[in-house]
Amino acid sequence: MRIKIDRVADRGDLARERLVLRVRKDADIGDFMLIRTGFRGRSVTTNVTNSLWFPYQEVAEGDLIVVYSKSGTNKRHARDSGGTVHFFYWGQRSPLWDTDDAAPVLLYAPEWKHRTPEQLHRSA
Repeated sequence: MRIKIDRVADRGDLARERLVLRVRKDADIGDFMLIRTGFRGRSVTTNVTNSLWFPYQEVAEGDLIVVYSKSGTNKRHARDSGGTVHFFYWGQRSPLWDTDDAAPVLLYAPEWKHRTPEQLHRSA
């Protein structure tokens, strides 16, 4: 995959807790969704408790994507070593990664479909 989950930093400290992702190949981060799901034994479960669909934004090989659990304003900064750090905020009121029964999953979803609530009501 073009982007990989690298690590969680400052686990359990809402003010600083963040997930760090690395861009392996140029991509549009809007083609990706990050979910928090259950974890049991040695595998993730289908119990999705939180999701973050990234806004459409180009990211380049070597960039870092930092996702804070807390609220904030998305921004980006040039790295001294080259490339860019892209900061995103999940908007949570408590830490996401302070437990061993949850895991991050990064989904690549460049295609998707939706129906409006009005369309759904007409189908009934």
